[in-house]
Amino acid sequence: YFESTLLFDPKNSSADTKQHIYEVLAHEMAHMWFGDLVTMAWWDNLWLNEGFASWMGSKCTVYFNPQWEVWLARELPRDPTRRTGIAKEAAMEGDARSTTHPIQQPVATEAEANSAFDDITYKKGQSFLRMLESFLGEDVFRDGIRRYIAAHKYSNTTTADLWNALSDASNKSVGEIAAGWTEQPGFPVVNVKREADGKVRLTQERFTVNFKNAPPLLWQIPLTYSVVGGTPATLLMTDKTATLKNIPADRALKLNVNGAGNYRVEYDAPSWQLLLKALPKLGVEDRVNLMSDAWALVQAARAPVSLYFGLVEKLPDSTDLAEREQIMNVLGFVNGLLVGSSERERFQRYARSLLRPTFATLGWEPKPNEPSNAARLRASLISALGHLNDSEVLAGCRERFQKYLAHPASLPPDLRAPVLAVVGGYADEKTWNKLHELGLKTTSIEDQQNYYNALAGASDPKLVKKTLAIALTDELPTSRAIFLVSRVARDSDHSDIAWEFAKANMKALLAKVDAAGANRYAPSLFTFFSDGSRADEIKKYAEKTLAPASAPEVAKAVDEIQFRAGFRERLVSQLLALIHSGAK
Repeated sequence: YFESTLLFDPKNSSADTKQHIYEVLAHEMAHMWFGDLVTMAWWDNLWLNEGFASWMGSKCTVYFNPQWEVWLARELPRDPTRRTGIAKEAAMEGDARSTTHPIQQPVATEAEANSAFDDITYKKGQSFLRMLESFLGEDVFRDGIRRYIAAHKYSNTTTADLWNALSDASNKSVGEIAAGWTEQPGFPVVNVKREADGKVRLTQERFTVNFKNAPPLLWQIPLTYSVVGGTPATLLMTDKTATLKNIPADRALKLNVNGAGNYRVEYDAPSWQLLLKALPKLGVEDRVNLMSDAWALVQAARAPVSLYFGLVEKLPDSTDLAEREQIMNVLGFVNGLLVGSSERERFQRYARSLLRPTFATLGWEPKPNEPSNAARLRASLISALGHLNDSEVLAGCRERFQKYLAHPASLPPDLRAPVLAVVGGYADEKTWNKLHELGLKTTSIEDQQNYYNALAGASDPKLVKKTLAIALTDELPTSRAIFLVSRVARDSDHSDIAWEFAKANMKALLAKVDAAGANRYAPSLFTFFSDGSRADEIKKYAEKTLAPASAPEVAKAVDEIQFRAGFRERLVSQLLALIHSGAK
């Protein structure tokens, strides 16, 4: 991990930075048990190290800092080529594609070992452990883990050793339940259909996105469900279908209570309408889970875009961080998808209308006794609205930037990153030069990152090229310099300029990373393109230039480009219809 995640400055670091440092160090400390005291026997069981450390680190962070809502929190990606999002959602997004793999996968070479350090190993591993703990019960699960560690301390283990310990503690066939989740790729979606006499029919199938003719698979699903306002119940769904009984026809039924399960839920129309009416009675975990599932169904072409935005528009007024950040993540993704589209401005107006009320409630300045996460939500809203071309937020950021230049203490640490990013995004050459000057002078790693990230978001193509040139200098630490190009590709609306620069300077850029990074670097720069022709371009480039070990990353890039191109095509017409309907 980066050296910037070692030390926190209470006077100058943001709340986001504090949480990020805490989570990274909790993960690394967890390796004292999962990785050091007990070590995986071979790389095919890497998840016993990384999935466990991710789960344990998050669990400890939740215990000591419940206000952070860690299981729902926007997670900073491991590198800037990835989008932000909830950890579980990031894993599920990749796991629904044709390029996924099981948590346990054969590893025969060094390149295969390097490629195993991905979202499936870390985040799906973590999410499955959380679901299994929820199913077995916290006390039973803890007992099983203690048995596992005691039996194998100072030695090597396989996944089977873990299942044996948990089976002994729970008197359940954990290995049979877990096999589908760790030995095969993907995850299920559970379809909910109400029938007569209080019966609800459940049907499972593999959930996929941009993956035609995917092999059908079956899981043993530890389902949780509740009639809204009632006591949650559990059902181990071992077959393709199952039936719930005695469910009142006029009461909302919620599956995957608190979103702890690693599966999607697709409700029939009557069930969905009842859930929409019950939204004020649901906790934030369940609301975020409904939003995440709705957006996934839209991406999979199983539902129209109105399913998601109809839900968002019916949410009760809230300043909950996790809920609003889920919305901002989707809006940011769509905004990026529409780069170059004539309809982008119309979408931005609609998106601003969804976020403006929450920002009006919070305002620019902290209020007495406001919720503990209000500062982080305020920062996220400023960033989101700024990138959605909100004129009032842009003016406010510019005003605060000018005050900051004269009196740095005038801008609170929590607002520095978003204010600088918005100012940088709309910078003229004079402003760009000032941000660059500040980046050169500062001795603070966090401030330096903020300044250079602001430069990376510039919308002026001439300034984009000036930012990219910095990556070839020694201004930034080697580990940061190469990612400056990735930040430009992600944040500036100029992925094409970033790619042309990288292609022309690939040898110098790859000299700054290790072999694993080199395999991922060029393909990652293509994942922000929505033009289907770019898929052929990266394939041809890879054939001529990249090592064979980069093939899995190239396949992921091709898949992402094809998905984005197809999604954009069907999204535009649906968005226009939605916006034209006058809902907002």
